[in-house]
Amino acid sequence: MTTLSPQDEKVVPSGRIERIASDYVLAFDRQLDYPHSYLWSLLAEPEHVAKWLGNLLTGWELGQPYELEVGGTVTGTVLQLNAPLSLQITWEDELDNESVLEWRMLNSNGGTLVQLRARSESRAFLTEGAAGWETILDAFEDVAAGRTPQSQPDRWAKLREAYSREYSLSHTMGTLGKDSGHDCVHFDRLLGADRSTIWQALTQPDMFGKWLAPGTLQLQVGGNVRLDFEKFTMRGDVTYLVNEQGLEYSWCSPEVEQSSVHWLLENSDGKTLLKLHHGLRSKARVAELMALWHERLDALDLYLSGAEVHPSAHHREALTHFYRRMAGSTGS
Repeated sequence: MTTLSPQDEKVVPSGRIERIASDYVLAFDRQLDYPHSYLWSLLAEPEHVAKWLGNLLTGWELGQPYELEVGGTVTGTVLQLNAPLSLQITWEDELDNESVLEWRMLNSNGGTLVQLRARSESRAFLTEGAAGWETILDAFEDVAAGRTPQSQPDRWAKLREAYSREYSLSHTMGTLGKDSGHDCVHFDRLLGADRSTIWQALTQPDMFGKWLAPGTLQLQVGGNVRLDFEKFTMRGDVTYLVNEQGLEYSWCSPEVEQSSVHWLLENSDGKTLLKLHHGLRSKARVAELMALWHERLDALDLYLSGAEVHPSAHHREALTHFYRRMAGSTGS
């Protein structure tokens, strides 16, 4: 899907992404040379949980709700509690993604086999979740060994790529980077349609009006672009065009006055990798912009699958809070 450096190629996922019935399961198994009673204390006691996972506000109690601060707030209910062997909880994050997590501590080879299973009906955030849980397990192992876990954003990014490559899955999240000294927003989406179909969805008004915004596009360099979003109209000009491969146009909106949007389509093992690069040339409301693109790319995926697209103001607001925290912004 992407060009990887030799260093990135060495990153090998330790977990698995499995399909069981209609659900997706992230599966991890770690053999640790510590008694399971000790490792259970790291999982069950809030003062220890805070060292590797987050601030557990209410503790684990069978049948009771809990609240966990892990950057954002996660809530759920304890479904099973069998100390010191297993814990099963629901996991509901700020974006309303729901899953069921199960931890098991099994005696094995003089130590403990730590098993983690995360089960969800949705394929959203699978590569991000797999990379995230792997780094969390790294932190758990550090705490067990008496070490202080270190932040690993670079490792998370490489693991995300590794899981995507290993299981041919699409990323969900956008990322914020730099291009020639300016901020840039980037999304990769692996879509299950051919490049020609996706190109039409990007360039034909009767198609992009269904998932992006109603409007017009003159498909030639210098051609005008107009997109009529719910609360504003975006006007721009086509600056780059390669048929069924690449399209770029200028972009001015309430989130950013001077910017350019570049679409790139690549064949990828029978699917199409869509790359969206939004280069910002002026002060921008980055979180709002990333939330907009995240929502519209989700809508594109739905549209290509033949499903109805129903924008949600609540979901957009949740995405904005999510990206605001990720970008370290406190602005509105």
